[in-house]
Amino acid sequence: DRNYLRLWASMSITAFGGQVTMLALPLTAAVLLNATPMQMGLLTGIELLPFALVSLPAGVWLDRTRKFPIVVASEIIFALLLASVAFAAWTNSLTMQWLYIVGFALGCLHVVGGSAHQILLTQIVPREKLVEAHSKNSLAQSFAEVGGPALAGLLIQWLTAPIALLLDACAFMFSVLLLRG
Repeated sequence: DRNYLRLWASMSITAFGGQVTMLALPLTAAVLLNATPMQMGLLTGIELLPFALVSLPAGVWLDRTRKFPIVVASEIIFALLLASVAFAAWTNSLTMQWLYIVGFALGCLHVVGGSAHQILLTQIVPREKLVEAHSKNSLAQSFAEVGGPALAGLLIQWLTAPIALLLDACAFMFSVLLLRG
C-alpha cells in the first residue's frame, strides 16, 4: 500500500532523526556552551518532562482531531526548531535557555507527533494487516535505536553537532515531503 509505505518511510526517518537529535543536542550544549553536568542533566530532564505532562491531554486532544495535519505540522516544527539551534550556533547567539526551550518543545512534539503517527497507522492499514504493519514499524524503530547513535556520532564527528542538527532538520522536511506526496 502506497500510503503505508510513505507513512513507514516517514516514521523511519523520524526514528533516525530522533537518535541524531538525542546525541547532537546535548553535545552542542557541551561543546559550544561548555555546559556543566547540572545543565546537561537539566536539559535531559526538560526533554523528557513532556512525556509526563503532555501525554494524557495530547491523547484526549488527538482523539478529537484529524491526525495527518498534526503529524505534518509536528515534523515541520521539529525541523524548524532543529534548524534554529544550528542557526543560533552559527551566529554565536546560542544559549542554554534556548536549548531548554527547544528541548521542551521537541519533547512535546515527540509526544504529540509520535502518538499521531501511531494512530494514523491504524487508520491507514486494514485491520487484517495491522500486526504486520506494527511489526515492520517496530523493526525500523529497533534498527534506528541500534544504528542511529552510530550515524549521529559519525555526522557529529565529521560535521559538528550543529551541522548534524541541520541535516536532521532536512531529514524531517524530507519526511514531510514523503507524507505530503
